[in-house]
Amino acid sequence: MSLRLRLQAMCRFTDFHAEWPFYNEQGQEGGRAKLRQTSAVGANAQSRTMTKKWSLSRIHLDIYTNCVQPLLISRHTPNYDAKSVSIGLAVGFIIPVGGQLVFLGFLRLLFSFNYIVAAGFTFVSNPLNMIPLYYGYYYLGSYVLGKPMSLNFHCFEKLMDPVLDKSFFWDALQAFAELGSGLLIPWAVAAVILAAVFGVAGYFVTYQIQKKRCRKAAQRLGLQYEQYLARLRDRATN
Repeated sequence: MSLRLRLQAMCRFTDFHAEWPFYNEQGQEGGRAKLRQTSAVGANAQSRTMTKKWSLSRIHLDIYTNCVQPLLISRHTPNYDAKSVSIGLAVGFIIPVGGQLVFLGFLRLLFSFNYIVAAGFTFVSNPLNMIPLYYGYYYLGSYVLGKPMSLNFHCFEKLMDPVLDKSFFWDALQAFAELGSGLLIPWAVAAVILAAVFGVAGYFVTYQIQKKRCRKAAQRLGLQYEQYLARLRDRATN
């Protein structure tokens, strides 16, 4: 336990010694028990804070590992990487959580793109943000369709419990489909809007970033930018 927590526990014990009648009746043993209880509460609070910091650090590390690092080490053209990010974001927003990677695998059979990069960006929707994100879908879709919102966040969260309780994606998808058209239609409208907006934005932003990175790489090698892109295309086809 840190010194700050120990001092806080001692201050609480002092207040307790002066004010709690049970201490005067039962002696010091009751005071020590209260101090141990107070110390445990402080330790638990510190543990929760450390867990929260660790979780945020873990999220930052996952974002860097799955989204940023594959782009930094990519040996593809800016258009190829931008297309991969765009597809990943579109799939992440429009496919329910749990089925993105499977759907992405089917797309990979039809189109050529960087699956690793796209897979990282599908996690823009994930089990951690699923409930607030999907409630935002419901809010946006209802607003676009001009329909009144009949569910508050608490009711929506309870309504999603059967979906979250399923162990397999197809069971969860079936439970999601059973939520009814009053929720699914606004959800689908919002999903299409967000997938289109972020898919297009992700393409242009990634293209500019990767174009700048490739220009620097070409300069280091003493090549023209077009020559460097041609080398990347040749490497991809070989």
